[in-house]
Amino acid sequence: MKSNWKEVQPKSIFQVGISSPLSDQEREVLTLLYQPIIGSDAFSLYTTLLSEIETTGTSESLFHAELITMMNKSIKQILDARKKLEGIGLLDTFVKNDPELGTIFFYRLNHPETVERFFKDEVLTLTLLNTVGQRKLDKLFARFRPNFFSLAGYEEISASFKDVYLFKEEQIVAQNKQLQQIEASFEDPRPAKKISAVNESFDWAYFIQGIERLGIKLPDNKDGFKEEVFIFHNLFGITELDMVDFCSKSFDYYTGKIDAKDFERAVYRTYDPDKQQRKSEVVQNEQANLSEADQQTYRYNSLKMSGFSEMDIQMIMDSENNFPLNYLEALKNSKGGYTTPQERSLVKYLVSKSGLPNSVINILINYVYNIQKQPTLKADYVNRIANEWAQSEIVSPEKAIEHVREIAQKSKTNQSKPRYPQNNRVIRQETLPDWVDNPVEEKKLSPERQAELERELRELLKEEGD
Repeated sequence: MKSNWKEVQPKSIFQVGISSPLSDQEREVLTLLYQPIIGSDAFSLYTTLLSEIETTGTSESLFHAELITMMNKSIKQILDARKKLEGIGLLDTFVKNDPELGTIFFYRLNHPETVERFFKDEVLTLTLLNTVGQRKLDKLFARFRPNFFSLAGYEEISASFKDVYLFKEEQIVAQNKQLQQIEASFEDPRPAKKISAVNESFDWAYFIQGIERLGIKLPDNKDGFKEEVFIFHNLFGITELDMVDFCSKSFDYYTGKIDAKDFERAVYRTYDPDKQQRKSEVVQNEQANLSEADQQTYRYNSLKMSGFSEMDIQMIMDSENNFPLNYLEALKNSKGGYTTPQERSLVKYLVSKSGLPNSVINILINYVYNIQKQPTLKADYVNRIANEWAQSEIVSPEKAIEHVREIAQKSKTNQSKPRYPQNNRVIRQETLPDWVDNPVEEKKLSPERQAELERELRELLKEEGD
């Protein structure tokens, strides 16, 4: 039975209960993971109701007027907070009508999810991300992430239970009734509730008919798969028929059941495909049949003639001769740092989604890490730069350097250094290196002079080969 706030009056009676006390870790999860999502009013309501519960697991009967006084909130504010708790599964509300006392409410507080179940729940994790942002989510994840130790090379020599404790199997039969009663007392009779993003715009029954006609079965985790189907429907607007088609391409031929991971990959391949990387526009001598080493020499001289300094050239050639993950590892190692799992995932994402050549991605990494002095690569900040560079058709490392020079010059006009804003926070000012602050004037060579230089270079390479 659902009610609106007008049916909850200050004189309405309520009781509150919880199945068992909260553990210290549950309180920490409630404070750090749930509070950012539900807000301070809902968090205050939960803790206030919890404080009224006695050792019996329930509170005495109270008037809502007392709740209004304790929280210093209006009845409507309390109802809004209550709905937030209900929506995220921390509170269930029940109501009954008493002939003498009128409407009586019972608020059943629920335990927050465990850390593992919270972060495995896509809806909860994404809701937290949308509330606190990527940087804070990374910190929270790092705080709660379990540490699994490597035991490679070790041999386990732990004693087993039966090696240490006396246990008589025949007692299981003799004490079976009592054991079952004890076990049953810890089972919650109510069905487990999962936070859901399901809406009614998707015809689930029609979808089920479609896969059944093909002889396909739902995976073992039916509820989790249903949630995923609805999320993809809301995310990409996939119809019931198209969803059936995806299932027909991602089921196990032996069991006939849908493979949830294959289904997920099939959807992402279609609606979020990898972007083909553009080839870096590297200046090479296409006429002369030069070896790899000679092409590198030609590349060096071409950059030198274009006005790039020794430091510029070294950076450009390093960016062209290393894969982005290796490049990032080398930069981190040179400063005594290490690459985080989030950074690895971000670099892989840039390679597959941005379309930028590896060499340009490497310059981007260098810019963020060495120039902006960021200790780690942050997804929102790096993606903002990558998007701008992709839209600006920056497809070579020298173009990336020139682009940074250009924004540096524009920023000097406004008496500020070039920066990409991070959540509207001012980035600390850093001294930019030679290749940003002191661009070298490029001198345009005449076609005759260019041909003469190339001829001299070919002769030089021929002499070196002899």
